[in-house]
Amino acid sequence: MKYILPFVTGLLLILNVPVAYAVGPTYVKDAIAVSTNWTKDNSPYVVQNDITVAKGAILTIDPGVEVHFLVPTTGKVGAGPNLVIQGGLKAVGNSTTPISFMPAVAGSLWGAIYFYGSDPMNSILQGCLVKGGRIICNTSSPTITQCALYGAKTGVEVAQNSQPQITGNKITANGVGIVLLSDSASPVISNNEIYNNNFGFYLKDFGTPSITGNRIYNNLKYNMVNYSAKPLSAPNNDFKTLDAQQIMRTIYDGAYSASLGRINFMPFAGMPAGQAGQAVASAQPKVGSQEKPAIQEEDFWSYGRPFDAMKITNVDQQKKQPSSAIKILAVGATAVVTVVLLFL
Repeated sequence: MKYILPFVTGLLLILNVPVAYAVGPTYVKDAIAVSTNWTKDNSPYVVQNDITVAKGAILTIDPGVEVHFLVPTTGKVGAGPNLVIQGGLKAVGNSTTPISFMPAVAGSLWGAIYFYGSDPMNSILQGCLVKGGRIICNTSSPTITQCALYGAKTGVEVAQNSQPQITGNKITANGVGIVLLSDSASPVISNNEIYNNNFGFYLKDFGTPSITGNRIYNNLKYNMVNYSAKPLSAPNNDFKTLDAQQIMRTIYDGAYSASLGRINFMPFAGMPAGQAGQAVASAQPKVGSQEKPAIQEEDFWSYGRPFDAMKITNVDQQKKQPSSAIKILAVGATAVVTVVLLFL
């Protein structure tokens, strides 16, 4: 065998056939001040510390590139490193060659892809696998579409003055799928599958979000939690049940605490005709009828700390059965299996 590879290489050279040699890994530790392209040949890119893409610069990442985050051995879990986007990030993969963001060491948590005052026209995550790290939008409105976001403290956090487009993603095995944090957080959240997180949505405060056309189900504690005094309209979502009362039991809002706003989930996908009036009539506040959800720090760290995000078949005494698609995943799963999760 040891003689075969040199022979084949020599034959290719004789026949004038180009021979491709992988260059990576490429270690990254300096800020990106000018527009830069990360290529598959130089993959994986190992992020050693916080990296900032400066204003006016665009980081373009080619399909098939892997970005590994080298997590420090000391310090707060999940604190870093971060990829901070003040300029632009164009990471556009596809179903056969996704772009992967993951920890350099399996089983660890890194920080975030942090859009901070970024250029909305040049900020896009598409066809990406984001494992073990968050996406944060602060004064930024990126497009996040056709991605799998899993195994982290949160999938997406939307802070002040942010209107990201979050569409067509699978968001699973996180502490919380999507968090809204500010009275000026107004994302468009549509056609996502948000399942098997501890909490699907956590609404601390919000502006005018649009939450519609999503599949929100099997989140282990609650599908949605509204800790704001504001009411929220979230119509035409699919909760995988046609029983309005059952949906209500998966939502923590003003039905259980008079100080909180209600979440109006009517109409929901597949809702039987005539059920709306009956459900609304019986949906009066039930103060004291249910214990307030005890959201602890640990709840935001997926299914373990450090996370063992994909081993979820025995979580919380099997309170809810994970879907068959997620059961096949394990820590260190191959890219092929992960692609199946994203693009089924």
